[in-house]
Amino acid sequence: MDISPKQVLELAAKYIGYKEKASNKDLYSFTDNAGRGNFTMFQSELDKAKFWNNAKQGYEWCTSFIAWCFWRIAGNEAKEILCLTGPYGASCISWAKYYAAQGRLCSKPEVGDQYFRRDTDGQPCHTGIVETVNGRTFTTIEGNYGNAVQRVTRKLDNTVYGFGRPKYTNKTEDDEMTRYKTIGEMPKGYQAEAQELVGLGFNGYSDERGLYVTEDMLRTMIINLRMCKALIAALPDNSIDKDALFAEFKDNLKLTINVE
Repeated sequence: MDISPKQVLELAAKYIGYKEKASNKDLYSFTDNAGRGNFTMFQSELDKAKFWNNAKQGYEWCTSFIAWCFWRIAGNEAKEILCLTGPYGASCISWAKYYAAQGRLCSKPEVGDQYFRRDTDGQPCHTGIVETVNGRTFTTIEGNYGNAVQRVTRKLDNTVYGFGRPKYTNKTEDDEMTRYKTIGEMPKGYQAEAQELVGLGFNGYSDERGLYVTEDMLRTMIINLRMCKALIAALPDNSIDKDALFAEFKDNLKLTINVE
């Protein structure tokens, strides 16, 4: 079964905003019956599939969200991909040990890694999946973060226990691309022109979601912007209304600027 970080992350992102339930009902609604009962559709489906060593519905569910994302794509092969050997307990401590035993617990993140947060006792206590990496900052998609599935921005500091590296069978070039979600994350030399592009509607998506742009995409758009400005500046001053020409260029750019 082929599985890539991109597949897993696309599935995980679809459930951002899902809230855990107060009881075992309305499991497939994103917001109905919201509460702190630790009831979720993710644990319900894994329990029916007998994924864990025993039923986990009603327990903390950050690990079940990650397991579910892989299981929905790869079925029972997800256990091997996620290095789950032994009794298949759902604790972060056990899972991190499984990765370590196979030499796949890392100190630096890659896209698609399983992130483990360090508790005050030094042991892993929470988990998510790494969506983007930018220097010493990385973003994750996490289940049971504030009783919901949420996107979280984190720093590579002493709160990080480590990163488990799943055994992906199909890792694409796009999975390893750096993606920016704020102007401030971009190299300083790009920021002014990136802000100009964002003002024109550029965000890396084909719809109105927030900024999410690869470094290659950003460079390409900035090069196009600079080239058009240079060509317009090179025209004789009396040959054309340069301001009108640049305004027309920006109008056309708005139609093609979202390229995903």
